[in-house]
Amino acid sequence: MAGATRTASSTGWEVRKRNPLIPIGVAVVGLAALVVTFEVPHRHAVEDSLTDRTKVALAKAGIDADVRFVGRDGTVKVGSADEKDKAREVTLGIDGVRVVDVQAPPKVTTPEVQRSAISVKLLVDNGKVTLTGAVPAEGDRAKIADAVKPVFGAENVQDEMTVDATRVADDTDLAGLGAVAVALGKDAKAAVVDLTDHVVTLTGTVASAETKDKAETAAKAAAKSVRNELVVGQAAAPEQVQTQLVALPTVEFENDSATLTPQGRAVVENAASILRANPNIKVSIEGHTDLTGTVEHNQTLSENRARTVLDTLVSLGIAADRLTSKGFGESRPKVQGSDAAANGVNRRVEFIVQQ
Repeated sequence: MAGATRTASSTGWEVRKRNPLIPIGVAVVGLAALVVTFEVPHRHAVEDSLTDRTKVALAKAGIDADVRFVGRDGTVKVGSADEKDKAREVTLGIDGVRVVDVQAPPKVTTPEVQRSAISVKLLVDNGKVTLTGAVPAEGDRAKIADAVKPVFGAENVQDEMTVDATRVADDTDLAGLGAVAVALGKDAKAAVVDLTDHVVTLTGTVASAETKDKAETAAKAAAKSVRNELVVGQAAAPEQVQTQLVALPTVEFENDSATLTPQGRAVVENAASILRANPNIKVSIEGHTDLTGTVEHNQTLSENRARTVLDTLVSLGIAADRLTSKGFGESRPKVQGSDAAANGVNRRVEFIVQQ
């Protein structure tokens, strides 16, 4: 038919292509879920087993520890650095353990205690005995004091010895040191029995050669090494006098004062006896303080204390021209530190023989 148009229409089908990776991903996720479902409980069971067995093994080894496992890797916390190596050895010996990290507090090292020999001095003067020095135990102190009291009388024995556990006992017969003082006798003038570094040294003035020999015999019975520097009826050498003065106890004063305590005056009286027995000796009296207080205050206090000792010696019959005094405050400590022990050593008056 003229003028007619046929229109043809067609129907199109859209076909979507499926991604081939999708089924694989689904499979992987499913497999992972399956692994988690079965593996997690299994891993926890392994961790619990390793933890329990490790704790038991450590306990049998005498180690109290905190144990934790992640998989087969363990962390063990012990209370002492000394247990660290043993804990590692025990833990690695557990079947199934792969690695272990053993944790412990840092090891505390105790400084080695410096030990010194026994040091004892017995000053025998005009029927009185003054004991100074340091011994390891109270029983050692009693041995010396008990040996002299029956002869000189307890009232004439001044015991200033201290007990120091760091002192090392030696072969010296401590009671025998008391026997040396007895051999020197009540007439001895400023005689000293000095045990230092395992050697007994005898200094001072005795009435006779017989007394000197008796004292030496007694000293040799008490110690292996003896030096007899006793003099008969004459003044001692300056170094001997210095030894005698050093043997005196600490001169004590009332707190923060230049007033002598009764003990302090007794020590000064002993010093006067030594100086009377050695009339040619001149002495410098030197005062020292600890670090307590200001520098200016300590300087003045040390000067006043030294002057008090000088004046007391003069009142006891020692010529003033034989004596000088000076103070050094806190400038010359004998030991370092400001604790009670250091202060007790640094707070002192010293007698220095002038050559």
